[in-house]
Amino acid sequence: MFKHLTRIVTAVLLAGAVSAMPARAADLQKILSSGTVRIGVPIDVPPFGSVDAKNEPVGLDVDMARKIAEALGVKLELQQITGANRVPYLVTDRLDIVIAAMGATPQRALQIAFTSPYAALSIGVFGPDSIALKSPADLKDETVAVARGTTQDLELTKAAPNAKIVRFDDDATAAAAFTSGQAQLLATADVVAKDLMDKDPKVQLKPKFILQFSPCYIGIQQGSPELLRWLDTYIHLGMLDGSLSALSQKWIGTTLPTLPPI
Repeated sequence: MFKHLTRIVTAVLLAGAVSAMPARAADLQKILSSGTVRIGVPIDVPPFGSVDAKNEPVGLDVDMARKIAEALGVKLELQQITGANRVPYLVTDRLDIVIAAMGATPQRALQIAFTSPYAALSIGVFGPDSIALKSPADLKDETVAVARGTTQDLELTKAAPNAKIVRFDDDATAAAAFTSGQAQLLATADVVAKDLMDKDPKVQLKPKFILQFSPCYIGIQQGSPELLRWLDTYIHLGMLDGSLSALSQKWIGTTLPTLPPI
């Protein structure tokens, strides 16, 4: 009798404890029910996020946020975030999703969950269409400008130790060497090459070969398995149909590689 009563009381207490636990605010069904998804994006990290002449947010991450809201069939509540508050805003339930050119690290993964990568920064060798290169082994007489001691300097030296590499104090000086004709190629980040071409239509900095990719991930609250699965499915299909690669080409100037899931 008492054992049976104890089981009943224990079951009731457990049920009450479960019902008292806060719901996972960012999970898929709650977003669909509310009709709104809260997505944080940067506006100080071009080309991922910035403001245009009309003071409207634009960029790769902004486009990604809009496409996700459209695919979910809900209203988008776009919030400006910074590198410092993007994780805290998720942890404190101020946001459902963060799309902010964020890299995945073990430390961050203790606090939030990451999707598969949706975009990637890259460093490589860039130059005009008139120079045909597909790999570091193709470098012959061309001179490559690079900022001394940077990742691109280290990776290029490792990949092509016999190449004609001219090192400068910083990226701006290396870029100036390229635009002035002191070098035929420039080793830099894809976003830098795109920015230089946007500022001067005469500059041709097309990707010749990539030295290293740095994937970007979407962050969500931990304990949101349905939303995580949905976002991973969305990213997977975007990789298959080329839409995410087109987004990268639009904003960064390079297409996406085949990125492995996290």
